[in-house]
Amino acid sequence: MKRLAVAFSGASGSGKTTLISKVAKELIGRGFKVAITKHDPGDKAKFDYEGKDSYIYSSIGADVAVVSPNRTTLFLRNGLFGGNERIGLDSHKTKSEKFEPNLENFESEMASLINHFGEFDYLIIEGLKSIRLPRITVFRDEIIEDFIPFSNAFATNIAEFSADGDKFGLDDIDKIINWIDKNAKKV
Repeated sequence: MKRLAVAFSGASGSGKTTLISKVAKELIGRGFKVAITKHDPGDKAKFDYEGKDSYIYSSIGADVAVVSPNRTTLFLRNGLFGGNERIGLDSHKTKSEKFEPNLENFESEMASLINHFGEFDYLIIEGLKSIRLPRITVFRDEIIEDFIPFSNAFATNIAEFSADGDKFGLDDIDKIINWIDKNAKKV
């Protein structure tokens, strides 16, 4: 097993789920085992109904975890990556807050999550933009500057875009997989 971890970030509606699904489906088609973790800062942590992210990920054959401040869907006792003090705040409800996960216990919480998945070739994390993993940020139709400092590469439909890091089109799945193979963190 390769045990490579990479993260994807982007604003709501940017195409993260679509891109991750394409990448995961291609990897699974090549015979690899893929695990996907979706960060849920809204603390609804459950497997979604048809059409929602976690449903889409599990329907393509990936193992899926949904992590949130107070719980994690995978029958883990505690949520991962902090943030429970934010639940219920107006800034959290309106998505106007700047969330920085608690990185103090990051390594042990990531190890717990990885152990739950067991053997895998690729672990793809959606969200958690502050964790220390190689990261592809997805921009569709607009650049959101807040994501750039956390990014190592970009997938976008915007032709005129300058930032440090590799750039891919939203349908450059083979090139994105090659980037992941070269840059992902072995866990």
